Amino acid sequence: MIEMLPYIICACIWIGIIFAWLIPVIRRRIFYEIYVACGLGIYISLIVLGWVWKTMDIRLLLYIGYSIISIGIIFVVFSVRSLKHKGEPKSGWEHTTEIVDTSIFRVVRHPLYLGGAIAIIGIMLVIQSIPSTILGLVAFFCFWMASKKEDEFNIKKFGESYKEYMKKVPLWDFLKGLKPSRRG
Repeated sequence: MIEMLPYIICACIWIGIIFAWLIPVIRRRIFYEIYVACGLGIYISLIVLGWVWKTMDIRLLLYIGYSIISIGIIFVVFSVRSLKHKGEPKSGWEHTTEIVDTSIFRVVRHPLYLGGAIAIIGIMLVIQSIPSTILGLVAFFCFWMASKKEDEFNIKKFGESYKEYMKKVPLWDFLKGLKPSRRG
């Protein structure tokens, strides 16, 4: 029974995601949130199933993976903080009423999803198994699609000002976003 516990936990997580998140956003046709929910569900599932699926133990990959996870977490923390303080949300922290184009949002348009994708790469390196790599790639794709679909959503929400923001700030290419000539 104990070896089934991680799978039971994952089933509970997915039931919660489906009923509390996916069904409401599908009804409202907020497509980027569908990708976010799936990416986050896979992310959490990989953390839970990591102990079960771990097949290799290459220490160097483990340390690199934890370092990459830390970088991803930094992106997520700075994103949430900026959205909360500069986006003038009307409810929660993510329902912004202003385009956030400062802090990390001056470097990339979707640092929250980029952070999740970076952390997924780290998790794949930590777990070191074929199933985790396959699911990790699916989660990475989900975060990428969430970014693309949220751009469409934000164009409808903010109009031309968001299109101008898109011209100035890259989607995920933070190296391009850090170039002094582009930021000046």
